[in-house]
Amino acid sequence: MHETRILDQDLRRFAAERLGRSVAAAQRGGGTAPDELDQRLQAAALIRTELDRRSRAALAAGEPWLSEDDEDDLVRSVVTSLFSATAALARYYVDRPEVTSVSIRGHDDVRIILMDGTVERAAPVATSDAALVEMLQTVARRGGTVEREFSSASPMLDLELVDGSRLNAVAWIADRPRVTIRRHPLVDEDLDDLVDRGMLDRDLASLLTAAVRARMTLLIAGRAGVGKTTLLRAIAHAAYAPDELVVVLEQEPELHLRPPRHNNVTVLCERLPNMEGQGGITLSDLAKNVKRMDPQRLITGEVRGEEVIDMLEAVSQGIPGGMCTIHAQDSYSIFARLPIYARRQGRDWRTRDVLELAAVALDLVVFLDRSPSGRRVVSEVRYVESFDTLAEQIVTGLWFAPGPDRAAVPNPEAPIPVRLLDDLVAHGYEPTRRLTAIPHPPRPGRSR
Repeated sequence: MHETRILDQDLRRFAAERLGRSVAAAQRGGGTAPDELDQRLQAAALIRTELDRRSRAALAAGEPWLSEDDEDDLVRSVVTSLFSATAALARYYVDRPEVTSVSIRGHDDVRIILMDGTVERAAPVATSDAALVEMLQTVARRGGTVEREFSSASPMLDLELVDGSRLNAVAWIADRPRVTIRRHPLVDEDLDDLVDRGMLDRDLASLLTAAVRARMTLLIAGRAGVGKTTLLRAIAHAAYAPDELVVVLEQEPELHLRPPRHNNVTVLCERLPNMEGQGGITLSDLAKNVKRMDPQRLITGEVRGEEVIDMLEAVSQGIPGGMCTIHAQDSYSIFARLPIYARRQGRDWRTRDVLELAAVALDLVVFLDRSPSGRRVVSEVRYVESFDTLAEQIVTGLWFAPGPDRAAVPNPEAPIPVRLLDDLVAHGYEPTRRLTAIPHPPRPGRSR
């Protein structure tokens, strides 16, 4: 049963991708997309061809395979489940790696957001708002990796599509149905690719790689859609050894660390409670358990609640060199957010205690922004020095500050201290710009 479900998901992903490419190619070429019947026939043919290929491979390996009746049932099931809702949504981004998200407000207001910040208007996704809701209900039941309910009693939908994209939708509680599809097309991009696209220069790429290799803990901050996960993943590609045990905590799968770059990754995801409110598992639950797994590296996909304390404690008690992301307006404002997150769900944490723990656990805050032209850029790099017990605030040094185009430039008022610069160079940092180092006392409560 489990194998059949996995095969069903694989075939849906395969057919949705091929159909989406076909429709998108026809539309870009100025032609007319195939009608519904033609697309159904094309999907069935694609699935049967793929089943035939897998059948021959199974027979050659001496493994059992489906009967003809089972294959027929599977073809009908997959075509019904993916058509036409998933294909209608996928056509906006399939075969377009530059698309990062799709924003839909009602059936006729579709906007495609590209990596460089450009927004394109696109054709309507459905014939009416009611038809869009029906499409989303079909996707909720059959188009994702897990079946969800979408109705007036459950008006918010969040799920992973079979192609790995994340879909969030609301209806009944908004003036019109709203849909956001977030993509993760850059799972194989490394820091060289980000340098080539202007997110950061080679000096910063070298610095961040060396920092993680030196077991510093990075908090990557920024607004939504600026590339926090993309940068985190690229740093992991550069800094983590392929066989290091990496544990990833996520609300939903987004990071996608995979072989051959990463051969020893455990991904732990939140689980929603059932209809009776039982069986839910939060990021906080996962973070409490992760220390028992003895990971060499810990990544938290995004900190947004009480799990911040468990994450900081894990990092400060023997799992250094990890990374996480957080929403913020600049690199220093994250310190105002941490106590607020820590007190969610009624947890009783004093601001002083949270900040003191953060000062022990965190090393660098990397802030991402957009340039005036819309390009994603690393804008600030801030070093966490200590906690001032008298002022009850965190003391930091802004190593890199925003330049005229919001891209980070060295801050002459806060150069990298000698002891840290030596450590970073020993772990591969190769400054390409002249930086002035100054002596700096050891950081309280920390040793390197």
